[in-house]
Amino acid sequence: MIRAMLLVVNYHYVRAERDATPRAIHPVVATDFAAQLDELGRSFEFVSRDQLLAAVGGGAPLPDLACLITLDDGLREQVEIALPLLLRRGVPALFFVSGAPVEERRVLYVHKVHSLREHLDDETLLESLEAEFEPGQAGLESVSATAAAAAYRYDTPQVAALKYLLNTVLGPRRPEPVDRVFAQFFVEETIAESLYASAEQVRELEALGALGAHGYSHRPLAVLGAREARADLERGAEVLERIVGHRPRTLSYPYGTPAAVDPAIAGEAAAAGFAVGMTLERAFNRTFDDPLLLARLDANDAPGGRAPLFAIEDGSIELHGNMTWARSRYLAEEAA
Repeated sequence: MIRAMLLVVNYHYVRAERDATPRAIHPVVATDFAAQLDELGRSFEFVSRDQLLAAVGGGAPLPDLACLITLDDGLREQVEIALPLLLRRGVPALFFVSGAPVEERRVLYVHKVHSLREHLDDETLLESLEAEFEPGQAGLESVSATAAAAAYRYDTPQVAALKYLLNTVLGPRRPEPVDRVFAQFFVEETIAESLYASAEQVRELEALGALGAHGYSHRPLAVLGAREARADLERGAEVLERIVGHRPRTLSYPYGTPAAVDPAIAGEAAAAGFAVGMTLERAFNRTFDDPLLLARLDANDAPGGRAPLFAIEDGSIELHGNMTWARSRYLAEEAA
């Protein structure tokens, strides 16, 4: 018998069609997104942001098999392509929006990396980056193969190492090499305008009860330290508050990995006024103990995705890979 649980499934890029030769951006195409929603809907009951907040606050409980759909980064294509598909099916969702693209119309570091890796082959990109490094600055040789493999389970060791270098070694503190290479190939204002949701679209999301925060600058908060992480969370919340009139109470931690979020960062999120926070721990949520460290699956890991970590057959769940019944990274949640 399946016991009560909350499954959270996360998406990033959602495109109308799949690129014939993708290098770095592997979106969920609209038809696959719709099919996955339909498949999840056969076993789970979709819930909204406000239902989750009510349940966390001790109000009405969620259905026994609840599923929340989330989308990170505040991308324009999510509003223009994914949202109509959700509305057509009556499926609520939660869109986590970063503050800097809305406030400054600048491209987040993570999307500079994606754009460069899509535009250049990895060898050319690495050569371009190393030309911008300061003397003695560590490169690919500084990357732990174990850490890279854990963070990027779908990639080859070489690609995982490069992504770890870009996103974890350079990204938090030394973005300048990527910034300079990006400026050689792209006009930042043009990319930002086409990539991110507008303030009007942010207001539309809030009107639907579908808006959450994703920090300001999309940096791995645990690397920044408590004071800088708190400032980033506060600034991201303030941007959304100015647009919609009140502060968000739900948060998705950028990257969501153990290197990006820990209990201390959850404490900073609570102090900034958040009631719910999403990591990327691959597990079901069996309780709302510590709701600022909820588990969440990438869409590829869910039924209908590229490599599902569980399946539901005849009323029972069969786990695969490193999927777990309950959260264990941050708290010992009971699985039974």
